[in-house]
Amino acid sequence: MPDSALPAPNPIDRIRRLSLIMQGVVIAGALFAEIGLAWVWLSPGIIEWLVLPRLGLSPADITLDGTARTYGFLISSLPLTVVFYALYHAFFLFAGYRRGEIFTARAAERLRHIALAVIGAIFMSPLVQAALSATLSFGATPGNRSITMSFSLQDYLVAALGGLLLAIAYVMAEAVRIAKENREII
Repeated sequence: MPDSALPAPNPIDRIRRLSLIMQGVVIAGALFAEIGLAWVWLSPGIIEWLVLPRLGLSPADITLDGTARTYGFLISSLPLTVVFYALYHAFFLFAGYRRGEIFTARAAERLRHIALAVIGAIFMSPLVQAALSATLSFGATPGNRSITMSFSLQDYLVAALGGLLLAIAYVMAEAVRIAKENREII
């Protein structure tokens, strides 16, 4: 049977399938993030390999006792709560898409929450870095304690993506409002 004889896939069915997949990705991402964060802070070797280079600290200038690692975990959990907030809204955004609620005020609002969480997490990042570097270097000898902060090109790009999502959310909300007005006129 030639391809042209096959019925064209329904776009709504594709959106539903993709939304179901994305809901699974959101759940897996949330689980991976929490388990990964705990794994990092339970292992001093991983902290030295993964966290210290990002903070610009050397292993000689830090303390990795249980207290420092507990505080490190708690400090690192702060931006993760913002990420979970975004994932929560993403999960329900895709749930709405699965129900066929695509261009709705609720979908635009969820997208706005996701965008604000992305932007918030990026601007929270330098403060978290400062708190982590101060916590980890607190036990160092005087003169070797440090507070580091940075804002990278990657942070800028993610913030720009958050801004793009925010703009799309506002455009989508306005489109929903105009569509509603047009339905009321007719």
